[in-house]
Amino acid sequence: MLTEKEAKKFYNSADWKRKRAFILARDNFECQECRNRLLRAAETGEILIGKDRYIHYAQQVHHIKELKDYPELALDDNNLESVCISCHNRIHGRDPDSIKAEHAEAKRPKQWQEFW
Repeated sequence: MLTEKEAKKFYNSADWKRKRAFILARDNFECQECRNRLLRAAETGEILIGKDRYIHYAQQVHHIKELKDYPELALDDNNLESVCISCHNRIHGRDPDSIKAEHAEAKRPKQWQEFW
């Protein structure tokens, strides 16, 4: 089990940065979650609407088995997949609207925060 500090150190390491670049290139910078959703829809005949009809640009690399729980798989190609930000947030149960609100709040000068 990794601590928050150890995980941060890992994500800042040269080994992770090289592996991350490799995985993004391996997956052609395409979100693998979006790709799998489209494949499942094609197999089942499900009709997708809106943004769900596309494979989005992957900017992040996701540990399928969480880094903190499985540090031995940190750089294992089979445990890594390229994902778009939206899918990564969905995987981790993060609400994009609340994340945007937190970032907006953090950017406001302190003297303004009491009025918002």
